[in-house]
Amino acid sequence: MSKPVAQIAREIPLKVGGSSIFGRYPKISIEKTYNMILSDGWLVPYAGYKKVSNISETGWGRGVFSSPSYNHLIVVISNNVYQIDNNLIATKIGELNTSFGDVFIDENGAKQIAICDEKDIWIFNYEASTFTKANIDFNPMHISFHNGRFMAAVRDYPVFRLSNSNNGLIWPNDAQHVGAFNSKADLPKACIRIPGKGNNILVMGEIVTELWVDVGYSLFPYQRTSAFNIDYGCANNATVASGDNFVVWLGINEKSTPAIMYTNGSEVRQISTDGINYRLAALKHPENSCAFLFKQDGHLLYHITFYDVEDNLSLVYDFNTDKFYHLCDKNGDYHIARKVAYFNNTYFFVSLNDGNFYEFDTQFFTADDEEINRIRICNNVRLPDSSGFVVNRMAFTLEQGNIPTSTLNSNDPELPRIDTSISINGGESFSNFVGTKMNMIGNRKNIFCLYQLGFCNDFVSQFRFHGFGRFVATDGVVNITQ
Repeated sequence: MSKPVAQIAREIPLKVGGSSIFGRYPKISIEKTYNMILSDGWLVPYAGYKKVSNISETGWGRGVFSSPSYNHLIVVISNNVYQIDNNLIATKIGELNTSFGDVFIDENGAKQIAICDEKDIWIFNYEASTFTKANIDFNPMHISFHNGRFMAAVRDYPVFRLSNSNNGLIWPNDAQHVGAFNSKADLPKACIRIPGKGNNILVMGEIVTELWVDVGYSLFPYQRTSAFNIDYGCANNATVASGDNFVVWLGINEKSTPAIMYTNGSEVRQISTDGINYRLAALKHPENSCAFLFKQDGHLLYHITFYDVEDNLSLVYDFNTDKFYHLCDKNGDYHIARKVAYFNNTYFFVSLNDGNFYEFDTQFFTADDEEINRIRICNNVRLPDSSGFVVNRMAFTLEQGNIPTSTLNSNDPELPRIDTSISINGGESFSNFVGTKMNMIGNRKNIFCLYQLGFCNDFVSQFRFHGFGRFVATDGVVNITQ
């Protein structure tokens, strides 16, 4: 009679607290996280949002800007321009000649706020309450302010232009106000100051970026740094964002597909990984994109969206943890935020999809009072020799017992809950979801556990966090037997 073979039990880490890894192919890594980010090794909610006002019934957001000197927000919805005061009351101040596309906004020290819609430059003088189109002889691609002057890239010409000092209404076409863009045969798309670098600006083209320094020359104040440029331009100037000491953008050149880049003015780094670059290369219309930088509870985040119907993708990169995550709206499509501004100690954004104006903060756990898709697809659990095993138990730690009944939707008494689906073929296909109701207020048992999950050799678990409160979860284990 043969001697029975002893079973071997072991525990394998389960990365519930993880990001979107982006293996080039799903077999390399299926890990994804939607609408959550890591904080001290725990998954916590990404900022939710709530509608502040419906500015336009039929419009859509194009730009938003916070003016510290005026203490107002400037918001562009379709072709209308509004100012929003501390009481969040919107007042129309002007109209553009365009209704579509991105809008860029900045201000100078002469109480002028410049608004560029890639066709015209409009100047709102908030002291005189005037809204005037600048007298320009070019089509501007972008606008920003630096050292007393507005700067604008020029459409279809290899030059960038400067306004008169502290006067955005006047843009002389002479040697003192026109700079040549000539590192490559390229056209500029944006001029932007480098945070923390004083006199330095970037002039960004389609395939190259030049560093210029304000040296105070009387003929032309800027001088190009001949010993340094960046061999990436920007796929879309609406993806260029600056904050802290960084400028971040969706880069591209004549030899490379899109990649997410950043620079601090002295070094350049590609932050998109091999897997992400593979995903970006598959985009049909990367030019249909927008992005912004903001801080969520101390985390510097780059939020980028590809809103073309064929691409339909939103990602966020966390500079603090060097990790990417997926974002989506309530329907699983791209995130609706287009541009964000900080005002009244919180963030506000305009939407890609409507004419509403939203507050954007981690105090909100819903998308305008509707449930947010919060999803974690965990790491593959597999052995080095690919041998089979039985999954006896899967468990991880999460916060429970802190969700008040006031957050519940009366139409769904089963919330809050976690829906679990498993894959026994490495994530190629998943089982039906099985819901587990979470503990209510005061019942603080903090373990989530499932048993007897079957035989396989490449196990993946997927969790969907349903509810109207917060979810906080960290790593666990999978107990297996061979």
